[in-house]
Amino acid sequence: MFQNSAARLLVPAIRGAIQRRSQSVVSGPPTKHVSSAEKLILGGGMCAASLFIPAWVLYHIRDYKGDK
Repeated sequence: MFQNSAARLLVPAIRGAIQRRSQSVVSGPPTKHVSSAEKLILGGGMCAASLFIPAWVLYHIRDYKGDK
């Protein structure tokens, strides 16, 4: 019973404390064209960068284990 009355009293205070945000997003066609070659080069670079550390670890796994 106390929980219900406390909740009813606290809800208006909490609503006033919550920060209200209003954002506007306008969607539409892209403003600048990105060529297919640029997409391919950048995508390949991101793939290579994300695979570099796992490949390094797998290549040096014997060093990490201590087997020589």
